[in-house]
Amino acid sequence: MIAMNLKRIFFSIIFGILNITALAFLMSPIMAIVNRQFQESDLYQIILVVTITLVLDVGTFQQIQN
Repeated sequence: MIAMNLKRIFFSIIFGILNITALAFLMSPIMAIVNRQFQESDLYQIILVVTITLVLDVGTFQQIQN
């Protein structure tokens, strides 16, 4: 019982760190959009970060549920 709670807390912390890190990686492209200096590489960075984050979030969320 305690091990399950510790596991959930651990994966919840990983989930939070992952999303904060993704937000940090997305700040540059978002600011490029705001400053109207958006380039193709910014689009690729957004797609890559969102894709990786979604895949890892789903895996982390499944671990929290189990």
